[in-house]
Amino acid sequence: MKTLVYSILLILLILALAVVMVPQLRLIFFGLPEDRLSAPATPADAAPASPDRIADALRDAGLHAEPRLGDIAVSGHMARLADGTVDASTLAAYAAGIAALTEKSAAAGQPIPPAFWDAETADMLADGWTSYKVVAALNTTEGKPYLDALGAAWTRFHSFKTGGVEDTALDTALDMFAPVLALLFEVPQEHLLEQSPYLDTPSEKALYAWQQLISGATRTNPLTQMRIFDHGFARRFHLGTIWQYETGTPARDAEIWGVSGFAPRFVGPAENDNQIEHMSISMVVQGVLDEPLLILDAFEEFEQLTGGASAAEAAADEALNAAVRDLFLPGFQTDLDGAVERLRAGLKTG
Repeated sequence: MKTLVYSILLILLILALAVVMVPQLRLIFFGLPEDRLSAPATPADAAPASPDRIADALRDAGLHAEPRLGDIAVSGHMARLADGTVDASTLAAYAAGIAALTEKSAAAGQPIPPAFWDAETADMLADGWTSYKVVAALNTTEGKPYLDALGAAWTRFHSFKTGGVEDTALDTALDMFAPVLALLFEVPQEHLLEQSPYLDTPSEKALYAWQQLISGATRTNPLTQMRIFDHGFARRFHLGTIWQYETGTPARDAEIWGVSGFAPRFVGPAENDNQIEHMSISMVVQGVLDEPLLILDAFEEFEQLTGGASAAEAAADEALNAAVRDLFLPGFQTDLDGAVERLRAGLKTG
């Protein structure tokens, strides 16, 4: 009993230090051009279209008639038109813009489902974005690199979900560094959105953008309940969300990704199914925020003590955190590709 008390006190001390040592910051993903960079929206008809024509155009663009997964849908847009929230010209341009995004994303191999663009989250609205602005921005010259990266990533992910059993979640997730690096190479510095000073190297920017692409998840301090990092409005723009619109079925990211490719000791019991997300968060907090392994392990022990995880789950998570430290962190700042391949090999073999 005394040992347990001492263990709890030690964990609480480490977590208390984490409140002071680990920065509580909001890192904004540089995934869309700012308004000042946006070109005019896709041209619509000179004369305002009738409501019936607008509804037909939205349906032809591939939007749902009624909401299915939190999307606005044709019915929602027509209600906005009726109450004056949006005008006919904006909706006509929006329909044309979504059709254009479908065609452009198909160039990578697999079109992004149109309804994916047709949603607005609280994070988007708080950051000044609407679905209309997002669609218009991605159809600009400045938006092309982001659409190209998302299209390439989606094509790779779709192949994983619909292909043979030899493909794995681990390989697919780590392969997503390729489109992210292409994006960062193409986008000029002056087009990036707000950046945290913690993102001060190319490898850190790539790592953070990659984590947003495959998961969009954040990390919350269990004591303060504050987000340690936050992707802002781009949080929903990740592969799990696109897959839900592709299938028309809501699902947890862990269910969508699975844990194929990981050696058993990095997974543990079957219910510990979120290892893609866990890996991505561990890589960010260790690689960008320099959070020491001791603090990560304290978080895992805290989860176990409070009933949030079993001992077997905690052991697997701690093993995964240690693998990130030992295999990925050394040299990732100067050779990101090499670090990714070391991690891939190590997580497969255990």
